[in-house]
Parts: sequence; structure tokens; C-alpha cells
Amino acid sequence: MKEAFRKLQLLALCLLLSHWALAQFTVSGKVTDTNGEPLIGATVLLKGTTIGTVTDLDGMFTLDVPQDRGTVVISYTGYETKEIEVSPQNRELNVVLEFASEALSEVVVVDVGYGTARKEALTGAVAQVRPEKLEQVPLSSFEQALQGNVAGLQAAMGNGQPGANVSVRIRGQGSISASSEPLYVIDGVPVISGNLTVDAETSNPLASLNPNDIESVSVLKDAAATAIYGSRGANGVILITTKSGKSGRPKIDVRTMYGFNDWAIPKSKRLRGLTALEYADLYIEGYVNRGRTVEEAIQLFNKDFPDPITGLPAVDIMPDGQGGWTLGEVRVDTRWVDEISRIGATQSVDLSVSGGNDLMRYYASGSYFYQQAPIIYSDMDRYSSRLNVDVTPSDKVTITNHFNLSRTQQHGMNDATRWANPMYNSYLLPPTVPIYDAEGNFYAGHRTIMGANNPVGSLSGDDEQTWDQVRVMDNLSASYELLDNLVFKSAWSFDIINYHEFYYRNPRYGDGRNVGGLASETERDILTWIGTQTLTYENTFGDKHNYDLLAGYEATKTSMRTVYAFAQNFPSPQLRLLASASSPQETFSSLSEYAFESMFFRANYNYDYKYYLSASVRRDGSSRFGINNRYGTFWSVGFSWRLDQEDFLAGNDLINALKLRASYGVSGNAGIGNYVHLRTISYSGIDYLGQPGGAPTQIGNSDLTWEKSKSYNIGLDFTILNSLSGTVEYFNRLSDDLLLNVPVSRTTGFRSITKNFGAMRNKGVELTLDYSIVDRPDLRWSVGGNITFLKNRITRLDKPFTADTHDSKRREEGRDYESYYLFDWAGVDPETGAPLWYTDSTRTETTSNIAEAQRFFTGQTATPSFFGGFNTSFSWKGLSIDAQFTTSWDNWIYDATAWVIQGDGRFTPRSQTNLVLKRWRKPGDVTDVPKFAWGNTSGSNQRGSTRWLHDGTHIRLRNLTVAWRLPDTLLDQIGGFRSARIYLRGINLWTWTREKDLYLDPETNFSGIVNSPVPNMKTISFGLDLGF
Repeated sequence: MKEAFRKLQLLALCLLLSHWALAQFTVSGKVTDTNGEPLIGATVLLKGTTIGTVTDLDGMFTLDVPQDRGTVVISYTGYETKEIEVSPQNRELNVVLEFASEALSEVVVVDVGYGTARKEALTGAVAQVRPEKLEQVPLSSFEQALQGNVAGLQAAMGNGQPGANVSVRIRGQGSISASSEPLYVIDGVPVISGNLTVDAETSNPLASLNPNDIESVSVLKDAAATAIYGSRGANGVILITTKSGKSGRPKIDVRTMYGFNDWAIPKSKRLRGLTALEYADLYIEGYVNRGRTVEEAIQLFNKDFPDPITGLPAVDIMPDGQGGWTLGEVRVDTRWVDEISRIGATQSVDLSVSGGNDLMRYYASGSYFYQQAPIIYSDMDRYSSRLNVDVTPSDKVTITNHFNLSRTQQHGMNDATRWANPMYNSYLLPPTVPIYDAEGNFYAGHRTIMGANNPVGSLSGDDEQTWDQVRVMDNLSASYELLDNLVFKSAWSFDIINYHEFYYRNPRYGDGRNVGGLASETERDILTWIGTQTLTYENTFGDKHNYDLLAGYEATKTSMRTVYAFAQNFPSPQLRLLASASSPQETFSSLSEYAFESMFFRANYNYDYKYYLSASVRRDGSSRFGINNRYGTFWSVGFSWRLDQEDFLAGNDLINALKLRASYGVSGNAGIGNYVHLRTISYSGIDYLGQPGGAPTQIGNSDLTWEKSKSYNIGLDFTILNSLSGTVEYFNRLSDDLLLNVPVSRTTGFRSITKNFGAMRNKGVELTLDYSIVDRPDLRWSVGGNITFLKNRITRLDKPFTADTHDSKRREEGRDYESYYLFDWAGVDPETGAPLWYTDSTRTETTSNIAEAQRFFTGQTATPSFFGGFNTSFSWKGLSIDAQFTTSWDNWIYDATAWVIQGDGRFTPRSQTNLVLKRWRKPGDVTDVPKFAWGNTSGSNQRGSTRWLHDGTHIRLRNLTVAWRLPDTLLDQIGGFRSARIYLRGINLWTWTREKDLYLDPETNFSGIVNSPVPNMKTISFGLDLGF
């Protein structure tokens, strides 16, 4: 079979090389309005086909015409559509579109996977993001710019580390144990995404893609759109198309941007550490409340917190003779959070060159991006280059090659381990601990009383954490027209990632203090290759019957080799190579591989461009499943009806476009481990009587099968009065055969086995609206937005289980996936200062003994009841103002570190945040912060309490841009410039929260659980774009 397949490919290649002709030609030009301003995103379509393109930021376009002559249709919302006859003698066009009070519906070409389709022909739920939403946005990864721009899509970056992983959900949580991330496809090639780091969420492989290289993004949301991707389409598909060259003289574009970054949370709302006086007062009070005398408490303070310069106490404290105390001179007062904060910088430089002729077109770019977080040491560098080449040597042959090389380097802090997390330690470390000792070294004297590190020293070179990623992607394809309208395409691609991570902790304080320092190093090489062979055919019969067919075969293989080493006890903090350590602790290496084999088919039919039918089927085979269920079949059907083409709506001045869509289908999820179906044995570091040995590590399950997503979608697209357009969609998705780690008897020697064990449903409504208030050639004003109402439920789960290490959630049938399961905080007893909890879900009785209280489902969840975005765009001549807001309602956030840094004294002598200033001190005090006493065992800082639960409802000004595009008349006077644009942009400038005093950033990860991460950023940037 494989030999026959190789011969078929060889024959196809020979055919490609043997048919060279010169009949095909290329049309290029520029589309402007009557004032000469370029129309960005205008659609250029070869009439009677699905071949089309859109104009770029300069209004330029290039279109390949695979015949002797044809008709090009140019359209843009709010303008009259033009049709122009083209031929080899008439292929350079300068098109001026006139404003129309009654514009026709816009014709848009959409990437739908393995091909394109006109928007009017879609039966599935597909959304597009225009390139101007992505270009020159001061964000490290393009996924961040999707937030608020697509109905049903959420993008969460719970870590402000530049280049950190961005989680994306399309229409809710799709799985419990398998991946819920969408499939990313760049130029037709599925690529690796998700976090690469060993112990944090800080490295995102998609950050290697330069957003300025992106031409368009299509988001496939329902089964009719995603089933063509089979087992990888259950959670949606995001299709990224990069820029290609256009025929004509070379165009050079230079883009520069510089900006400043601060915390997105206003300083007035942020938590802060205590001052030295506040902490000294708390310290003495905490011991007095435990039964110590004031004098004894002062002695303990003086012992714990000496000033290393003078040898005197950090704060002078004196008994007042009446059982109280007074505070005197302050010698050490370190504001740790302020000391590690900064105003960071963002800058980028981007250069691209594009051009070509009838034979070859090219797009080449190089870029540099640098971003600092508002925390010292945390930053990212990205170097990226791209070369896209399209060759059309004949009317039958097209050859393309898209090549990308990038390197991403990051420095940062670890937010996965609390002791190694400088943000966490900045709240814990008392302000009476100095930054430096008497010799000018970073202070380490506190290590005798607590294990915290010195955050300033840790982020200034004493510790080290780096991530380095080099990525190479190449996609080579060739297509050949075998017969009229029958095209064979062969595409081969590879994706190579080399990832290196280094982690070091010094021997003086923090995690390395008792072991002479420690370090780990990880090297990971990932190679993916994909071969895709397709046949496409399109035709018309009987004048009104139109159809197109796609058949294909695809093979994929990914291998990942990982080498990890850990060592401790280094001879010097300057010698950090693992080989210099005297105590190698662990070495580990692995080779993990998986493969897919797929066959797929898609058929689209329409009658008279009114009634549309589509169907697709894909047969996937995956090495991730046992022999009993290695193959799965996934399919979809869709229907749409253009009611505006019916006679009963003909001549209707109110409704300009109206289309009804419906679809149903089954897609799959193979986002699991590569070998979970096998019984595995590990030989990693196992020694038996001095001989190497192995031990079982996993129970196999040969009956493991695919998770399946069964979904239906009903949608209505409309345009009213040529000014109001929108989409309303209802979706219902059932994810079945969910994979879970099911407990087994301990007599087996294992704790669990992976089984298909549950089902979950996501359903909701999406609404997208765009309204053109004013649409004149020199004045435009529009508003728009989208909102998604989402409801998630676990519909089948044989046994409930606790879901996370913070004791805050529980998975149970009939509940939302992210439901909180907590003790319910009832406040503080005003007479005693004791903490109170409700005894049960009736909330009728309280107790000060947490052992008498019950956990229960509180009714809150991290899943928002609705979310979305809204925007407005105003332009007058060359001046434009664009604003975008994002919002999320009823998503609850759990502060997983609050039980320590906002406690009641259980952990001596850790500092607290400023919220402890509201604590109970005397009978009659009304507050929600209990009495403070060192070594307290009241349980008020108990993990798993609603005391740490916060309302994340918010509205955020996500993006505000003011720009001026210099008019062509001025550029002509200056000379040498094709275009010029300057702009000022702000990101996360303003945030409203329903919880008035919310100190957390309301935009967090999908679980809602936060662990003192690097803060999200507010950025103000200035940019200049020049075209030559």
C-alpha cells in the first residue's frame, strides 16, 4: 500500500513538471474611494468561481485568473459594486468605488479548511477577524487580540509573563481530562500549540508567529465547519492565512512601535504589603493575643528583625506601661511589591517586502519584538522571519512555499511554586526584612525564620529562569489541473521546535537554601511532518445547479524527545552548569510519538444560489488509541436558505440580506496522552540491588475510544436598510465518552485507570451586530458588538470527584464544569472576633468551629453567564478613532494564595496584605477580618472557603487607537512614500468591576483559580507605519 502510494505521488509530480503553458495571467490593482483613500478589505472575486481575495491596508490586490479572460467583481460595504472585464491586455486596474445609499450585500471569501468559500455559501458557523485587528497590537501573541472580536470565543491569559501560554475556548469547555483547546491551522497546516514549559504556563509556541504576517483569521465553530478536521475539530478550528505577494513593483513596508507597560489593575485597587509600622503593630498584637506579654513579644521581634547596618531593631517598640505598646524609630521599611515593580517597555520593528509578476509573487518579512512585564526580570524577545513564494508557471500549475523561522527568548519568574514565586513572596516577606545586608549582598538573614526568598535578589540575578524556543515551519505545495475544473494538490510540511528551559535557585535563601543551590535543565525537540493530497472538482449543470467536491488523504507524525536533568549543591553561585554540582539528583529522557492517518470528503451543492447543501465525512486513525478503537468516523451535514433571493422578498427595501442556516455533525477529540491505552513500564532511575530495573507505571486500556462531540447549530444572517447587519445563532454541543482517570482498587498497585466515563453539554446563543451610523466617502461612524450566553452542564458522571488541589471545586453530574464546592464564609463574630461559617447550604445557622460546617455547591462558577465585546469606529478623512470593550459577567475568581497572605496568624511570622488592617480588635468591631493571633488554629484561613471567592464581572476598555493616515496629496509633495500612518494606542486602559474593591485582575484563566501570577499589563504605545 505504501509503495503504491509513493508511486502515485511520483506520477503526480511528473505530471506537474510536464505541463507548462502560459495561458494563466494575474490581475492586480488598487481600490479607492472617490477621495482617493484606499478601501481596506474590499472583496475582489472572479465572477462565477470561488477564486477571490481582499485588498490590503493600502487597497492593493492581486488575483490569479486561470483562463484566457474573465470578469472581476469588486465590492465593499456601503459602496456600489463594480464588474470589470479582464484579460492579458487589461490586467492593471485602478478601481474607484462610489458611495451608495443602498449598497448590495458584501461578497466575502472565507477560508473554510482545505479551500475557500463565499460567505453567502456557508452553511456552518464561521467568523472572520480582519487583519487590522491584529497588526501592530502590542501583544506577544495574536490569540490575545481575538478576545472580544469573535462571538463564542474566549481567550484567557492568566499570566502576564510576555510570551506566556494563551488558552482559547470556543463555545465552552469541551472535555474534562482531554484538551479543550481549538486546533490551529497556519496556511493549511495543523500546528503544535499549548504550553511547553515543565512547571508553569509561561511558554507559548504560537508566540513565535508575527501578527503582522497574518492576512486573515477564520474561526470555525460548529460541526458543519469543523468536521472536515475530524478528531481534532471538536473544540473548534482557528485558520490563519499569512500574507502573500501581489504582482507589481516591489512594495516596502516599515512598521515601528514603542510603548510602556504597567499593571492593568489600578494602584488604588492593588493589594500592598504592610509598612514597617503596620507590621510591627501586627506582630506584637499577634503574640499578645496568644497569651504572651508585650515585653516577650518585643524581645521576639528584636531577635527576628535586626537592622544589618546598625544591629538595632528594624523598628523601635516600647511598652506603654498599661498593657499596650508604642512604636518609635523605623530603620528598615521595605515595600517589596514596589521594589519588584517597574514601568516596562514594549517595542517592535517590522520590515516587509512584497511584489512579483505573472510568473512569481513573493512576500518576505523580518521582525523584532521585545516586551517587558511590569515586574523586573520578566521579559521576552522574538526574532521572526518569513518568506512566502507563489509560482504559477502555467494555467494548470501552481507551486507555493511558505517558510517561517523564529526564535523566542524569555526571562521570568515561576508562578507555579509558591516559594519560588517572587510575587507571592513580596506579600509574605515582612517589610522589616531589608533588601541588602551590611556587605551589600542581597539579604538572606530571614531564612532562619521563614523559607521565603528575597524577591529583589531573586529577580536581579541570584536566581535564574529562562525559556528559549527556536521554531522552523515550512509548507511546500503544488497543484495541477488534471482536467477542466479537476485539480490535484500535493502539500508537504514540517514543523520543528527546539525548546530549552533552565531553572536555578541560589544557596542562600529560597528553595535552594538547604541544599547548596539547585538547578534543572530541560531540552525538548519536537518534529511534525504532514503530507496532504487532495482532489477538488467544481462544475455547473442546467444553469442553476452548482456543486464542488473535495476528496483527500492526510498523514501526520509527531515525535518529541525530552531530556531533563536536576542537580544540587553547587560550588559557587556563579557556577551554574549542572556538571559542576556535587549531587546529581535526577536524570530523565523520553521519546514520545504519535501518528494520524486520515481520509476525508466534502460536497457542496446549491440551486440557483438560493438553497445550499453541504456534507463532509472524515475517517481518522490515531496511534493514541488501542487496537479495538484505532479508527473513528466523523461527519456533518448543513443547509442554508437565502430568503432574500426569493420572490416574496424581491424589491424589499427593508431587508437587504437574509439567510437561514442549520447544521448537525459529529467531530472528535484526540487531545490525550500518546500512550494512555498501553500498559507502560518505566526504567527511569530505578535501581534494584545495584542493577538497572523497571517498574509498571500505568494500567493499559485497549478499549479506550475517541471523545465525541455531537453538535447542532441554527443561525440567521441578515442585513437591514443596508446599515444594520448581524448574526444570531443557537448552538448545542454534547461531548460524550469523556476521558477520566477512574479510581481502582489499591491492590492493583495503581490509583486509577483512564476510561471513557462521562458526558458534558454546552449550549447557548450568540448575537453579533454591526451598525453603520454614517457611511460617506469622507466620514464614517460605525458601532458593533457580540455577546454569547453560555450554559455548561456535566450530563453524565458515574462518580463525583474533587477537581483541584485547592479544595475549591467538585465535578458532579448536573453541575457546571467549573462549579465551586466550598465552606461558606459567614463573617466575624463582633463580640469575640472569631470566624463564622454557615453550617450547611440552607445558610440559616452559623458556627465558629469549621469542623461543624459542611462544604456545598455555592451556586457560583468560573464559567461566565455571558461574555462578549463591543466596539466603535469613527473616521474623518485620514483621522480615525477606534475603541473596543470586552466584558464578562458572573465568572467567579478564587484567590488560591489568600489563605496564607490574608490569614489570621497561623503562619508565624509571615507578613500579610493591607486587608489585615481591617481586622477585629475589640468587642463590637464589625468587620469581615477575624482576630489576629500567631499560630492561630481557628481555621479562618482554611483553604476551600468562600472568603477567598470574588466576583469577576467586569467591562474593560481593551483597545483605544487614534490614528492619522497622511493623504496621498501630501505624500506626493513629500515624495518617496506610498503611504504613511501614525497612531497612539492604549491596551487595558480602564476596567469597571461589579465587586467595587476587587484587588484581582478580572481577566484570569478559565479555571478561575489564581496563584499570584505576573500581573496583566496596561500598555500605551506609539507607532509609525511607512510604505514605499
